[in-house]
Amino acid sequence: MARSSALPVPGLRRGWWLREALAAEGTPLPAPPLTEDLAADVAIIGGGYTGMWTAWFLTETVPGIRIVLLEADICGGGPSGRNGGFVHGWWEQTPFLARQFGEQAARDMAWAADEVVDGIGQWSADHGVDGWFHKSGYLTINAFPNEPNSWTGTVAEMERMGLGEQLQPMSADDVQQRCASPVYGEGLWMPSAASIQPARLARGMRRVLLERGVRIHEHSPVFRMEPGAPCKLVTDRATVTAEQVVLAVNAWATGWPGFRTRLLAWGSYMVMTEPIPERLAEIGWTGNELLSDSRFTISYYRTTDDGRIAFGAGVGAAGFDGRIGRVFEADGNAVARVSANFRRLLPMLADVRLVDAWGGPIDITAMRFPEIGSRHGGRVHYAHGFAGNGAGPARLAGRILAVLVAGTDDPLGRLAIVNHRQRFLPPEPFRYIGARLIREALIRGDNASDAGRRAPWWVRLVARVPTWLGYRLSH
Repeated sequence: MARSSALPVPGLRRGWWLREALAAEGTPLPAPPLTEDLAADVAIIGGGYTGMWTAWFLTETVPGIRIVLLEADICGGGPSGRNGGFVHGWWEQTPFLARQFGEQAARDMAWAADEVVDGIGQWSADHGVDGWFHKSGYLTINAFPNEPNSWTGTVAEMERMGLGEQLQPMSADDVQQRCASPVYGEGLWMPSAASIQPARLARGMRRVLLERGVRIHEHSPVFRMEPGAPCKLVTDRATVTAEQVVLAVNAWATGWPGFRTRLLAWGSYMVMTEPIPERLAEIGWTGNELLSDSRFTISYYRTTDDGRIAFGAGVGAAGFDGRIGRVFEADGNAVARVSANFRRLLPMLADVRLVDAWGGPIDITAMRFPEIGSRHGGRVHYAHGFAGNGAGPARLAGRILAVLVAGTDDPLGRLAIVNHRQRFLPPEPFRYIGARLIREALIRGDNASDAGRRAPWWVRLVARVPTWLGYRLSH
């Protein structure tokens, strides 16, 4: 198998996940653009996981509720149709949450988030959605040749809290049994995690919601929201008035009034290999395990049902002043960096061709943790800031948002994360300039560790700036 030196070009077409899902879907149920004024009980802006899970849980808890969902592209056309398909909760975040909110609050949030894995699997089975769901676990690997692992303290805290079974250290020999690579050291195993084909799940959710009577209008971007009683949403052709609004727009919240100082958009890119099932068998990677390294600019990778490897990394550019432009979809330098990470972590597959590439923005808050809550007297609800890890927690966000909309007395609405506002990010242009400098320093620091070297002093200095300012950019 001869290796091609040419890298796939991102931004020329939709990503592999969504193309595959649309082809499998065939002729979808119609969701035409909004062309007439409508009134609804709830209007949802955003046709990704967060918006669609909110709609689903509202139909479960408030029978007969009138829901209108407006999507600027097609459902699943954004992050929900191009992410890595890693489904897990917040176990690795639990010690951090304990420091922020107290141990009991952290346990409550972690157990609530743990529902997402089996919840997505059962929901898919119940509704005939073939989302390639595999509950096969998630392995983080220390691939730095001269660096200690980054999780010893986390494991100790989890054991002290009585949650040690959720994150289990794995020896280097045991890691090799999962996927044999000469650069892998020891690992950290999260047994509860699962993989999905993310776009298949999103498109399946779209079908189920339409069958339930939710009105979905694709290609209907909202240009203005006027909070009030009722709220008014303005598109290019018509308006929707609703008693309550759910803002579920992921990284696009960086451009919304009231949120642009609390979010930073950052590019994440993926590449896809040709089908190589026999090569996966050679290295023992046949159990559908999710894998990642322990870089700051994390490399995350998994296999597909047709024997490919999907491999991603958060090495794209930062956005300026809430603008989501082509830099998030067509950054060839980012694809080159992702490809280089692939070759370093899987050198035994040096001859395998990379045949597709795509990218998009992820939304990062000061805590690198979601914001979920309500504004405007409880009429506007929001969830964003998943930092690229929303495939599972977006379901929890949808459950919480449905509770906030319905006004039910549910413990989910009292989780410590709900209505917890995080600190402001610096204003522009300092946010953009700082993010670019810090991003480059972090990438260079990772590259030095990959090579077994100590990063230059100025790189280490710049990389520490966020921590000194009270921001949490690490995982």
